[in-house]
Amino acid sequence: MWTKRMSGPRKKAPRTIAVIDPDRCFGAFACSICQAACPVHGCIVEVPDQDGRMVCAVRADLCIGCGLCVTLGNPTAPQQREFGCPPDYDAINMHPFEEMVAALKAAEEGQVPLETPIAGVANEVAGTSDPVNAAVNNT
Repeated sequence: MWTKRMSGPRKKAPRTIAVIDPDRCFGAFACSICQAACPVHGCIVEVPDQDGRMVCAVRADLCIGCGLCVTLGNPTAPQQREFGCPPDYDAINMHPFEEMVAALKAAEEGQVPLETPIAGVANEVAGTSDPVNAAVNNT
């Protein structure tokens, strides 16, 4: 387990970021292994899904793309490690950062519905309503 957790802004935008499928996430109160694996303080948060069930979600403005939260053996994981989302759920995949920023921006403009309200959470904490600016401010 890590003893040092990043609490400052990331130095540059990552190539990929973690994305959690709320339908596959077992639930924030029952599992939270991804939160324990993440080296960035506050990057993975609990949010209600469409049914009101608390699931984990990744803050796009904080994720550094390390992949430590991804399931062991998942092909999108950038490195080998001993810890991550349980293979039974395999709820986390790494996706290209630029694609996710574009998707968040489209969702915020009402062009695509968000499955969880993570864009609002990330943007309120980042102090902006624009996920692109939140990402740029952290580069």
